[in-house]
Amino acid sequence: MDIPDQKPRSIFKGIITLYLIFLAIFFAVAPFLTLTLYAETDLSLSLLPQLIGFCLQGAFLVVVFSIYERRSTITSKRSNKFALRTVLSNFVNPCMGNKQIDTGWLPSPNMLADATEKLRNKELDEHIVAELKKIAQEQINSMEALTVLVAQIDHIHIEVWGAILRDCRIIRESTNQKAISAATIELLENIQQFDELEVY
Repeated sequence: MDIPDQKPRSIFKGIITLYLIFLAIFFAVAPFLTLTLYAETDLSLSLLPQLIGFCLQGAFLVVVFSIYERRSTITSKRSNKFALRTVLSNFVNPCMGNKQIDTGWLPSPNMLADATEKLRNKELDEHIVAELKKIAQEQINSMEALTVLVAQIDHIHIEVWGAILRDCRIIRESTNQKAISAATIELLENIQQFDELEVY
């Protein structure tokens, strides 16, 4: 999987930061320069007004590009999360009973909470355990690789994703029915928490 190159974005942020620092210093010093250098001079004959206008235009462009970059970043994070939700839906579907969902989607928080509560009060059926183990066996390596995408969202998402991976490993490796049932309940709770996290 290709990892998006973050270097150009970092350079762009550095340039914006330096320019904003320059603007702050310039506008802090400009009044003193005006009083000192042009106290007895007609400002219409100097380049200072043009320089101030240029800086104001530059500040406007910086704000516009900053807003554009912020929106692009949020869009990218949401796209990453959508891809991750698609993977997680594979684990949720076997646990939904008659309320199965389309592949690639997660149920509403209420539906997922209801399914989790029902599973909490009874042992998992053997066919559900077998299906979850199969999915965990097939998906765990891909999910570990997708941690790169999670890291590009924020640290809270990656913490919850780590808990989801831990639950998946327990489901894949454990032979104890109670341990698998407990891991499944925790997995569904972590998936719901992951889905409800806001992307900023």
